[in-house]
Amino acid sequence: MDASTHETRVQEQLKALSSHWGHWEVVKDLVDQLIALTVNLRQSGHPGGSRSKVHGLVSLLLSGAMRWDIRWPEKRFGDRFILVGGHVVPVVYATLAVLSEALRIKHRQTGDARYAIRGGADRAVYPEDLVTFRRHKGLSGHAEMVGKTL
Repeated sequence: MDASTHETRVQEQLKALSSHWGHWEVVKDLVDQLIALTVNLRQSGHPGGSRSKVHGLVSLLLSGAMRWDIRWPEKRFGDRFILVGGHVVPVVYATLAVLSEALRIKHRQTGDARYAIRGGADRAVYPEDLVTFRRHKGLSGHAEMVGKTL
């Protein structure tokens, strides 16, 4: 593929995604607020690192650039997000909480199993889980491949 063909494909993809950008901004704002609330409630960490990553993570997850499914994170060929700076794990928890809550609301509205997260509250991170961040038996300060932090 030559450079001009690649450029054209990128432009087409951006045009197709641009109708969603307003919704992504709302998701970004919700994630940003949950980070602030979580870190402030726990009086632990500094929100700047997490907050600076919100745009990138939201666009990565929602643009289709990353192949993953929040309902089935253990899928064999799903892409994995590797977070090098553990101190920015609040952005991961807050993003999962916003996306999981959207699915929970849609599932309640429709009853459609496509919106259910397998394992429900035992697997999904919801906004109410964020109050347990860095507390005994709550969300840990680092995400792992188990339970709610899968």
